[in-house]
Amino acid sequence: QPCVSKRGQTTTTMSTSSRVERPRWCTLSPLYVVLLVPAILIYSFVSSAIEESKLVSNDNSDSETGEISSAVSSDITPTSLSSSTAEYDNNNENTNTGAQLLPNCKRAASSKGDGQGWWSEREFPISSVKSYFNCFLDDTLCTYYYPADFFDANCGIGREYIKFTEEAEAMRKNRTLWNFMPSVGFPTLTLQDTCTGEYKQRKEAKAFSLPSKSSRGSPPISRNLPKKTLKNIGLKTYSDDEHGNYTCMTERLTMLHVHKAGGSSLHEAFNHISKDARSSTALVRHKFFTPSQRPVLEIKGPNKNENKPNVASHYEDFLYNFTLESLTHATKYPEESYEPQQHVIFAVVRDPVDRFISSIGQALGAKGSTGNQIGKKLRQVCVDGASTPGEALKCIAKYVQKHGFWIELHFTPQVIDISFTTLFTDVPIAIFSFRNLSTVLDYFGAGGVQLRNGKAENYRSSPVLRNMTASDYDKETLKIVCEIYEMDVIMQRSLGMEVERCDPFIPK
Repeated sequence: QPCVSKRGQTTTTMSTSSRVERPRWCTLSPLYVVLLVPAILIYSFVSSAIEESKLVSNDNSDSETGEISSAVSSDITPTSLSSSTAEYDNNNENTNTGAQLLPNCKRAASSKGDGQGWWSEREFPISSVKSYFNCFLDDTLCTYYYPADFFDANCGIGREYIKFTEEAEAMRKNRTLWNFMPSVGFPTLTLQDTCTGEYKQRKEAKAFSLPSKSSRGSPPISRNLPKKTLKNIGLKTYSDDEHGNYTCMTERLTMLHVHKAGGSSLHEAFNHISKDARSSTALVRHKFFTPSQRPVLEIKGPNKNENKPNVASHYEDFLYNFTLESLTHATKYPEESYEPQQHVIFAVVRDPVDRFISSIGQALGAKGSTGNQIGKKLRQVCVDGASTPGEALKCIAKYVQKHGFWIELHFTPQVIDISFTTLFTDVPIAIFSFRNLSTVLDYFGAGGVQLRNGKAENYRSSPVLRNMTASDYDKETLKIVCEIYEMDVIMQRSLGMEVERCDPFIPK
C-alpha cells in the first residue's frame, strides 16, 4: 500500500506481515527528510575515515617494530628492540632540546665552514633507538644542551659570562689555571654487544661480552672499536640459560666529568665495564690538560735569552689536538648506526646549592685535592675556629665570593667546567640531573658505586666539614652561593631543572 505525502507523491511501504502498516518515516515532514539524508551521508563518511585511519595506524606500528639482527642466534630471546623514525629535530620543543638562545635573536653564522651550521639549528633525524642516552625518547631522563648557544655573544642566555670562558682559556695557555690540581679531560667508551646482568651462579653484577655464537663471528679486537662502524645499536634485553636475564649495549659514549656531580663514580663505572668485558669494549682517554704541579721548566737554547719549547708542551699540544679532533665527531643519538669515531657526549649536573657543600669537602683536603695549596688556608681561616658547620660554610662562601671561584677547580661553575672540557666547541651534550645518577650507573651495571662519600670517616678533614649539610645555610649564605653560581642556575632552568632555593635571589 502506498502512503501519500501532503504533496500527493507516493512512496512504497514495507510490509511486516499480512497486515501492511504505514511506515513511520511517511509521517515526517519534508524538512526532516532534507536534514536526515545529509546526516546519514556524513556518518557514513566519518565511519569510513575512522576505519581507514585505524588501518594506517596499524600499518605504521608494524613497520616501526625493529627486528633483531640475524647475527644474534635464535636461542637468545630479545624482550626489547630498537627502531627508528623518519622525523627530524630542528630545535623543536618536543625533542628534549634545551633553549639556550634568546627568542627572536639573530646570531652570527657558524664559523665551522662545514655547511651544517650550529648544532642546535641542524635538521637531525629523530632516533627512537632504546638507550638512556637518547634524549629524543618520550621517557628519556636527559635533555640536549648546547654550550656554544649558552655563551653565544649575541643571543646566548649566558652571554654576560663569556668573560669567564676567556679567562679560563688565557690561564690555560699561560699555565696558571688550577695549578696543583687534578687533570682535565674525558673518556670515550665504545661498547659492542657488551652486557651486564646477574650470573645465575653468583649474586653480584658483572659485565661480559655477548657470547661469540650470537655475535658477529669472533669477538672484536677492542683496539679497533673506536674506529669501527657500530650497527644494531642501543640497549637490548635478552634471556638465556647461561646468564639468565641480561642487557647488552652497542654504542659509543663520552662522559664529561663535571666535578662534584658524580664524575668520579662515572669514571669508576667506565673502568668497571671496560675491564670486565675487554673483548667488546674500548676505553680511550682524552686527558688534554694537566695543571702545573711545579714551576714551568724552560729549556735554554744556545742563546741564553732564547727559550725553546719544552718537550712537555709538544706532548700537551698533541693531546689537545687529539681531543679537539675527537669533538668533531660528537653527535646526538644516531638513528641507525654509529659511524667510525662518532660518539654521544653526556654529563651530569647538580643543584649548585648542594654541590657547593660537596666542593668544600673536596677542596679542603679530600683525595685528589690534598696538594691544591688553597685547602690549608681555607681550613685556617674558616674551619679551625668555627663552632658550627654553618659558621664555616658562611666564611668559605664569602671567601670564594671575594677571591673568585678560580682558586680551586671544584669551585668552578658547571657551565664553565663543561665548556672548558669540550674546548669551547659547538657540540650537543646529553645532560642528566644528579638525581638520576644512580639510574645512569645502573645502566653500566655499577649502581652501587660511590667513589666519593663526604660522610666517610676519613674523607673530609674535619668533623665540622663531615657534618656540614644544606640545612646549615642561612639566608645570607644561600644568597651568596646562588649569586656565585648564577650561570649554573640559568643553564639548569633552560633544561627544565628547577633550582628553587635560588629563586628568591636569581629572578626568572
